[in-house]
Amino acid sequence: MDRKISMGLMLVVLLLGLGITGRARAGISAQAMQLNPNGSAIEVHSDAQGMLWISDFLAGEIWKVTTAGDGYTAYAVGGHPADAQPDGQGAVWWVDGGNHSLGRLNLADNTIQVWNVSVSTVLWGLGFDASGKIWLTDSGSANIYRFDPSNSETCTYPLPMGSAEIFYPLVIGTQLWLADSYNGQLLRLDFSGAPEWTFWQLPINSTPFSIAQDSSGNIWFTDNGLGQLGELSPASGELTLYPLAMGSSPAMLSASAGKIWYTEQSLASIGSLDPTQNSALPEGVTPSTANGSSSCVTLDAPTVGSASVRSGVPTWANVDYATISQGNGWNVYQLPADSMPNGIVIQNKVGFVTDSSRQVFIHFATSALNTFLPFVLR
Repeated sequence: MDRKISMGLMLVVLLLGLGITGRARAGISAQAMQLNPNGSAIEVHSDAQGMLWISDFLAGEIWKVTTAGDGYTAYAVGGHPADAQPDGQGAVWWVDGGNHSLGRLNLADNTIQVWNVSVSTVLWGLGFDASGKIWLTDSGSANIYRFDPSNSETCTYPLPMGSAEIFYPLVIGTQLWLADSYNGQLLRLDFSGAPEWTFWQLPINSTPFSIAQDSSGNIWFTDNGLGQLGELSPASGELTLYPLAMGSSPAMLSASAGKIWYTEQSLASIGSLDPTQNSALPEGVTPSTANGSSSCVTLDAPTVGSASVRSGVPTWANVDYATISQGNGWNVYQLPADSMPNGIVIQNKVGFVTDSSRQVFIHFATSALNTFLPFVLR
């Protein structure tokens, strides 16, 4: 018998004997580009024009990368920019917790304005409401702030609890959603009229961090304290908890096309959850309410400067990340052991992730994942 045919038949018999059906799990085939090697890129946001905005905390830079991956621009704004986001009006805003400041970059002429938010302790994140006002979170105090760009009026809203640890805001209409790591709570501020707080208590040792909304209006959060993702349905009052299939330190998350994508740092992994394929069961949780209040001041005129700018075409290196867990709605992929994945966003079925320890920016096609590759006998 021909040797090639004989070996092929032996392989078929071996696979059948092991109960393998002829398919193997696929991992991620991705690409990665180098960021500033002296920096530490954390958050990433997308905009309607097909741009990705990356905050490099240590390099003092804000990067713009096209979703097509064919160009980048790095704006050196100084300080420690965090959570940089475009406002849709030709400017990019960021916070700098170390300097108690809020910054604005005019993309037309690269001029910078920086306001000293003297009422703050450690600014961390920001979000825009429909009226153009900017909401700021403070991880060092039990306050949030609303800044009006038209007149620099800044209003302080104390949280219901005397102490709190808030990182990122989520603005939905006339509501502001927050995750309080210190008290293990989700909070909602209704600012359509007189401010009113609603808050939901999570299980003991819960430390919610990043927060997002899915297409059904449910609120999702990462929970580092209990190593899980959480889902709150405000309409039904149901809370569903999803212990991670692998790893224990979820960081950021993004909801897209019925799945929740997240980064995880204990194993240096990224993953997705399809909640419709998971066996977790919801439980009822009763919210509490409290009246809110605010006090306002007008900030001093901003300092003015200019950002230095450099542009180029990135070099993308092909990389592969193996599947390390699959089942019960989960798909988890292993990055290199020295990775620290942070920000994640899904744009037009493409995932984008910042890796702040290796200082690379990763992109991958989500539509090509969670498939099976056939064995081929040659």
